[in-house]
Amino acid sequence: MDACRDAVQWTGHDLGTEDGYALRTAVVVGHDYCGFERFAELPVGTVVTAMTPRGTFEYRVYAHYVSPGRGTPSQGLYWGDLTLQSCVGPNTGFSYLMRV
Repeated sequence: MDACRDAVQWTGHDLGTEDGYALRTAVVVGHDYCGFERFAELPVGTVVTAMTPRGTFEYRVYAHYVSPGRGTPSQGLYWGDLTLQSCVGPNTGFSYLMRV
């Protein structure tokens, strides 16, 4: 498997079935050394389109968070309908999105 080809859904509910208000967050992660570090740095208001076999879904970034360290426990750090996660330098970054 090529870890740099695509980002992957790491955990949570399938895209399109998530509900951040009910704490049913989908999480997509990608390695920073594969170009996915931008996951943690998307400007608030950015619209992200996710294409899956189940359909195409749009999400808007509403917040960010950077946790010290790489591979740190992520408990309590998944929010919204979709969380995008990637390492950023020596830390782990998160962007939080709601479905449009």
